[in-house]
Amino acid sequence: MNNYHIEKCKIDDTSIDFNMTVPIYEIMRLLQMATFVHADMSGLDHDSMLNKSNAFWIVTKMKVEISDDILPNEKVKVITWTNPPSMLRVNRNVIIKSSRKTKVKASSEWCCLDAENRKPRKLSSINYPDFDVRLDTSKTTPFTNLKLDVDASDYCYTKIVRSTDIDVNNHTNNLKYNVMAMDCFSVEELREKQVKEYEIYYVNESHENDSIDIYKKKQGKYYYIEGRIKDKTIFRVVIRFSNKKERLK
Repeated sequence: MNNYHIEKCKIDDTSIDFNMTVPIYEIMRLLQMATFVHADMSGLDHDSMLNKSNAFWIVTKMKVEISDDILPNEKVKVITWTNPPSMLRVNRNVIIKSSRKTKVKASSEWCCLDAENRKPRKLSSINYPDFDVRLDTSKTTPFTNLKLDVDASDYCYTKIVRSTDIDVNNHTNNLKYNVMAMDCFSVEELREKQVKEYEIYYVNESHENDSIDIYKKKQGKYYYIEGRIKDKTIFRVVIRFSNKKERLK
């Protein structure tokens, strides 16, 4: 079975923001789209996993590197492939290309949870496919694993999880956390800089009506964002921006 898949799409106005480029939360949606299509083709989609193995996938962390803006009306290829799995986890890679230029590289870590007890399952227990391994040299830099202590002085706002935030696993959709993170910045701030590196760590689940307190702290060239429910961390994000003028050079 092929572990390599390509999705082609054209960027329309619904995917761009006030900077007339595709923002990080839309880039994450494009990456997820290709991942889910490949999962469907491989028999690893949500319904197949539940019906055959009583299990489902979660992504534990993801890193994205952006080397160039994705623009309106641009035709892109979203390419994804998996690495050989370990006992409990599998790494998935995605790149976005325009013509022959790689504009985005991403790496993510996935694990399988039991649908009843929501504990990790060995991949051997779900009959993980025997993929034809196709290695690719496009890699992201290592995760920073940055984790800072935040307090009341770092508080930004509180997000109430609503019904439209909930996905098929009955918890907050992963994509929603990216929006929460970027809402820590104003339009004025984001006009001057754009995301160069972006890491997100999915630590715990959240559900409808949960109140997530969002905190933001800066250390050196990185912004650290954390979403909490009381003392429990729900997600962490690490962002490094590039100056808009630097991106245009």
